[in-house]
Amino acid sequence: MSEKPFILDFDNDQHAVLEPEVEHLPFKFHSKLLYAFVPASDIENFLKSVPHKVLGKYDTISFQPNIYEIEINHEKMTLCQAPLGAAAATMLLDWLIAYGVKQVLAFGNAGAIKELPENAMFLPVKAIRGEGTSFYYKEPGQFIDMRSNYLNEIGKVITDMNLDYDEITTWTTDGFFRETSKKVKQFQKLGAVTIEMECAAIAACAQFRKVEFAQILFTADSLANIENYDYRNWGHESHAVGLDVCSQILSRV
Repeated sequence: MSEKPFILDFDNDQHAVLEPEVEHLPFKFHSKLLYAFVPASDIENFLKSVPHKVLGKYDTISFQPNIYEIEINHEKMTLCQAPLGAAAATMLLDWLIAYGVKQVLAFGNAGAIKELPENAMFLPVKAIRGEGTSFYYKEPGQFIDMRSNYLNEIGKVITDMNLDYDEITTWTTDGFFRETSKKVKQFQKLGAVTIEMECAAIAACAQFRKVEFAQILFTADSLANIENYDYRNWGHESHAVGLDVCSQILSRV
């Protein structure tokens, strides 16, 4: 028996004992998903000005978001609030994919680990795997490479909308309160620009399930100066903007 850490012992079996559609629920979601890492109140405000209806509900012990149909530019798509953290966000995404999702545009906030303004917009092309969930969906490695034709299309639409963005490497972590100075410096050297808690995992899930995926990040707090952490305004201004902008982007892809 191998003595390497169990998390590095990847099993590529396509069939699990417990599959996402085990309950055979009567849901059929639209293929395009806007996966929003924002508070429920921001989604509720967004829906006030958007044609929508409830398609279903995701029911777990501590998180029960509605799954919405929204109509943007005469196109219907799925909208769902995403939970914090790689494991929870991936569990829900895998379930949404099982019930019809085929194109994912996730968005949310990320900490800056280089000198950047708050609410700046980024499109990750690579994620450092500092979490554990991705190792259940993809063989061991340092990075998840997200470059794809779909990501290129997202970038083109952003450019066509005259929005400023950069393609970056992001660091995905499970340890919100373990972002030590050593770790920050280590991942700065690897080229990371932001830090968040889901990207590598949900990208790995999408690749395993063979669906299209991209994520847009807006900067929030800053760890760029390790001697002077700055939570700023936690990127709150980008929540409403992100819902509006990212729904427009997804409708044009």
